[in-house]
Amino acid sequence: MRSVVLTQPALRSQALIARLSEQGYLVQHWPLTQLDPVPDVDWLALTRTLQRCRWALLPSPGAIEIVMGALEAHRLAWPSSCGIGLIGPGSRAALEAWQGRVPGLATVPRLEPQREPFDAEALLSHPELSALQDVTVAVLRRDEGQQAWLQTLRQRGAVLQVFNVYTMSPQPLSAEARQWVAARATAHEGYAISVASAQTGKALAQAIPAGPERDWLLAQPVLTQHPRIARSLSEYGWQRVLQHAPGVEPILRALESGCF
Repeated sequence: MRSVVLTQPALRSQALIARLSEQGYLVQHWPLTQLDPVPDVDWLALTRTLQRCRWALLPSPGAIEIVMGALEAHRLAWPSSCGIGLIGPGSRAALEAWQGRVPGLATVPRLEPQREPFDAEALLSHPELSALQDVTVAVLRRDEGQQAWLQTLRQRGAVLQVFNVYTMSPQPLSAEARQWVAARATAHEGYAISVASAQTGKALAQAIPAGPERDWLLAQPVLTQHPRIARSLSEYGWQRVLQHAPGVEPILRALESGCF
């Protein structure tokens, strides 16, 4: 059976695990990062602030999972007057999964990048975000996220409301995962790996001591969706880096066309 290793946080992996298993893949899930909501967020006050915002930007699928999960847990609706800015198809799929669970979400306007690569910079190129003088814009993010695009919003005149709503922390590779890597290297059995960040790819490579096991690991195909991440993975020693479009189905196509 063909094996696929997923390194994404648990919050972002359920749909992908289910789809891969449905297609006959043996899935190993090694979440090397963990997403957690910031514990002291006043979600009622946050939604009241969103009522005064024209747009709320959610710069990752992880942000969507945390925010919508919190709204559901607190039985809060998404304000109908506040549109949502997304970074691409992966975020769109994450948001659509919440439409039947968070009131008001299905009818709000959306912004998405009009070109690849799908990221915060591409979202900022949307015409709706080009002139923001005195427009109130919220950003729901993690504290250690990128800062440059927030400055861009301010330079365009936006009245910015920044909320740090979740954290992302690194997680160690388990002993079971290390044993799995060693066994596959000994048997020369191939597998594919999916990563969503350059840091995750670097952490996975460095978790295995230098030697034949790491060499075999770095020779396996590694899938990612952003060209910047793909370049970094090559710099970290991964030999077969395959870039794909965001979303579950593009990962399946990449697996079928370039891995096995």
